[in-house]
Amino acid sequence: MSLRFEASQRTGAALQASLFLLVASIPFEYPERTIPLEIPTLTGAVFLLVTLSYPSRCYSRIPAAALWFAVYLAASLLTIMLSSGEHNSEAVSEFIVVLQGVLVFLAAANIMRDVAVARRALITLAAACSVRAALPFLGLGRTTDMVWTGGERVSALGQNANSAAMIMAAGLVALIGLVFLSRHRTTFSLVLGGLLSALLALAILETGSRGGLLALLGGVLVFALAAKSWEQRLRNGTIALLAVSLLTVAALSRPVMKNRLVETARTGNLAGREQLYPALWSMFLEKPLMGWGPVANGYELAARVGERDRASRAAHNVVLGLITAGGLLTALPFIVGVWLSARAAWRARAGEHGVLPLALFSSLFLSNMSSDWGASKLLWLVLAYCLASGQWHATARWPAPVRSRRWVMTSPSSVRN
Repeated sequence: MSLRFEASQRTGAALQASLFLLVASIPFEYPERTIPLEIPTLTGAVFLLVTLSYPSRCYSRIPAAALWFAVYLAASLLTIMLSSGEHNSEAVSEFIVVLQGVLVFLAAANIMRDVAVARRALITLAAACSVRAALPFLGLGRTTDMVWTGGERVSALGQNANSAAMIMAAGLVALIGLVFLSRHRTTFSLVLGGLLSALLALAILETGSRGGLLALLGGVLVFALAAKSWEQRLRNGTIALLAVSLLTVAALSRPVMKNRLVETARTGNLAGREQLYPALWSMFLEKPLMGWGPVANGYELAARVGERDRASRAAHNVVLGLITAGGLLTALPFIVGVWLSARAAWRARAGEHGVLPLALFSSLFLSNMSSDWGASKLLWLVLAYCLASGQWHATARWPAPVRSRRWVMTSPSSVRN
């Protein structure tokens, strides 16, 4: 099937709207809500409900990555059934959220085979993150948290500063790829993109999140690959290096970020992660195959590190969280599914969106090295985008035999929805 045919398949307005609503809701999680469900969980449910009206568009293709994630879900359910049962209610609730994420991944991977829809989804993410970044500076929902190293961490709506920074980092990476690497740049888009990039970068630095800064730097550095010749790679590498240098200088000019970075360099302090990671590894070595059980691993971790304020601790690393919750039984199929999505993003470098899928994957990967976003809708949507981008490249490179001039293969740049 040619790329023109793939892009010309009609994606219903209601289906697109529900996808964009889900994407737009991601930066606006509100921890102090009165309803029991997270906002992205609610918008995810709306999206999945709408997909039922478009079954052939959303579920006609079952990619290999989705099958591996299905194995991961089955293994997770098995570990819940075999656990002691003390924390089973929490584990089942968490399982349902992850199940929703996998279903979102499957539907979005099929929908975003339409290149125009994928682009609009990324524009929605960048716009939503920009609005979220502006809130503290406008005094809307601004929240602050003084830290013992000096300075205050700024967030909004009561959000965790680290999570907010990592989400905005993904939005900034998307914005850079959409504006500055686009073949259709205009003076207006460059000016607007530059202003929004500065806003997002400043908001990330204000959170004082070292993980958010690392996720942003990792995504920006990948853009150096967006070239076909060594001369262009050298040029892009220089631009990426300049961007990283500016971010570093800006980070060191913010007291809260500078103090936290200096503290890490001097003492190795990682906000408790230096204690969590060895404990998690020890837990894995004790039960490498089946793990300690979903949710139960958090309670065991808190007991091992001597947590006094909380009965449970998050792993703050998606891999360590997986191997301690369900052991290799759940971790391996999840990792294979992620690897297939990453491979698709790598192969898509010559495709319609170039290196942007790989840059987003790198940013989310680094975010998950200091956080555990296994249930995050952003993670599943980025994986879906990566997988779909690989399909664009594969379709463009290996079109099916044509029988008439109507289905003549076109280049990615000539495709329009």
